[in-house]
Amino acid sequence: MTTSEADAEPLTLAHDASAFVIGGRAVSAGLLETRAIGRCRLDECMGRCCAGGVYIHTRQVEDILAHKDLIIPHLAPERQDPSLWFDNIIEPDDDYPEAGDCMGTNVVDDPSHPVGHTCIFLTNTRCALQTASIAAGEHPWRFKPFYCALHPLGLEKGELALVEDSEIYKDGGNCQRAREDGALIPIYQLFDVEAKLALGEEGYAELDKIARGKAT
Repeated sequence: MTTSEADAEPLTLAHDASAFVIGGRAVSAGLLETRAIGRCRLDECMGRCCAGGVYIHTRQVEDILAHKDLIIPHLAPERQDPSLWFDNIIEPDDDYPEAGDCMGTNVVDDPSHPVGHTCIFLTNTRCALQTASIAAGEHPWRFKPFYCALHPLGLEKGELALVEDSEIYKDGGNCQRAREDGALIPIYQLFDVEAKLALGEEGYAELDKIARGKAT
């Protein structure tokens, strides 16, 4: 990403009674819940969260295409044609931080993946957009779509939450694994990087303050 998505104008107020608002962004109280979970491991989940496509802002599509020469080497040969990368079906997305036009990345058959198909940018369980970002000496999320970087958190009607009712989540792409020691951790702390992407550092600090206040 060329700019921080968290710097964009925040959206909406809370749409359910249990949510609270940080910097204009509705935040689900469910993120304060503690669970005995840790982050997933790619060698176990095989990138299940990448089994489908993702909505991406047209501005970022343009940026990716402008840097296609950095990305192509990290894709399998049959996925290297930039004309195959996006579905070019433009739809408005009010949940996106920069509310505006988005389109989807294409999904292709992949017998090597547990689900049998993947986002076209997935290669050997790794996102080529993220791999290309790192290889270019950029932030790992330089080219990665916002919703991918935010996952397993998501935005529903402007509210930041752990989107447990999504098909990707139900199909094993929840980015979580049970902790053997049974230690509990708040969801917002486990996915702190993702929460900071949506809320910014100051917003995350406010979330942490709210959580600690509720714990006392």
